[in-house]
Amino acid sequence: MPDGVLVTAPLGGRFALPGGRAERGELRSQALLRHIRDETGLRVNSMLYLFDHITAHNAHKVYLCIGQGTARPQGEMARMALVASPDTEQDLHIETRAILRRYAKLRGEEGPKSEAVRAFLALARYIAKVD
Repeated sequence: MPDGVLVTAPLGGRFALPGGRAERGELRSQALLRHIRDETGLRVNSMLYLFDHITAHNAHKVYLCIGQGTARPQGEMARMALVASPDTEQDLHIETRAILRRYAKLRGEEGPKSEAVRAFLALARYIAKVD
């Protein structure tokens, strides 16, 4: 299993993290599961809440997810890529790059949340070996 964060892009658009708006009455975590399935074809079998990313225009709930299946662009998405660093040359949406920087910082810190992230990533690698 290659390491990295999956990003998607519509034809001619910038890469962004999978996800989107919740429908009326839908939890944000439920919306994330739906959007990941609709955009990539993956089923999420585990997710870990990381942080809120709030800007003047949006409020994002950021989760780390373990997906099952083979990722393929679906629906409005035409391209996808694995990003190993927030400093990638890929044409990332500005908010996606900011979220990836914060995630990279979290992975390198000490503390309970960072330990949970590292354990979750170890679980993802284990699951990939077993499948």
